[in-house]
Amino acid sequence: MARRRHIPGLINVLEVTDPGEIRLLDGDSRLDRSLAPSGGLINRLRLARLRGAFVFDGEPLPALLGREAEGRESRHAELGRRLDEGAGAATWRQDPAFKTLVEGVAGQADVEALGPAAQGLLGRRFHDDYRADEATFAAARRLNDYPRTQALRALLQRLSGQLRRDRQLLHDSARGDPITLHATSVAVHNLVGALEAMRSLAATPGAYELPQAAVLARCLSVPETLLRQVLSPLSTPCSPRRLVPGDLVLLRLAEGVRRSGDRELAFMSDSWARCPAQRFILALLADIWERAVASRSGEGGR
Repeated sequence: MARRRHIPGLINVLEVTDPGEIRLLDGDSRLDRSLAPSGGLINRLRLARLRGAFVFDGEPLPALLGREAEGRESRHAELGRRLDEGAGAATWRQDPAFKTLVEGVAGQADVEALGPAAQGLLGRRFHDDYRADEATFAAARRLNDYPRTQALRALLQRLSGQLRRDRQLLHDSARGDPITLHATSVAVHNLVGALEAMRSLAATPGAYELPQAAVLARCLSVPETLLRQVLSPLSTPCSPRRLVPGDLVLLRLAEGVRRSGDRELAFMSDSWARCPAQRFILALLADIWERAVASRSGEGGR
């Protein structure tokens, strides 16, 4: 069920959790990704936080580009082809971090090792010499959390220079490449969330008897929210009142997926904003689970 919060001059937000409503609003061209200051005060503050975190060299990271942004669609398609080829060849198996991820899911390595290993593995899909460690992953976690963190803490991050240092570290590690920055600063947290869920599942009795599809359905981690800004007035059954330019629409993707178990929704597969890494991520997680199962079974894990 959609929820509308409207206080003139302060906040204008529609939150949507129903999968059908998420798809309906995502497909409406009168809503788009936009970080332009607009709407009430709280709307503007939310957008300012996103700009402060995810705009580098004047350009938003790929997941925040509007649908008609120049070159977005062609780069999106090329990235999908590149990752699909990597999935078909299981190129991650040659990465030194892959073993750490398997051991982490199997409970044979500390859970804290999953973040840097996942960040390094993703970064090296784009740069062979990408290096990740506890510092780069901590920076990515703080940056990803920044738009939602408590106001005073966010202010301290800015005043202390922590936000600037985190951004610089991640930017330098990714060589300024927006796709690498997105993968290692934002997307990595969904991968780590899935791996942590798999680790917990692996420690439960009978987990290894579950079909692979059931494991992925239970452990898949997706973005909590997709943000859209209203560009043109529209009336929709999802909202009790007309939406106007500057209103924000929050598509609560994670809750919608939890309620429905819809894997296609998790990756927005039929959307202009679909995740180009769907095949890659599903194949990677399946491979890690299979090898973790084999590793634990060899220890008497059954």
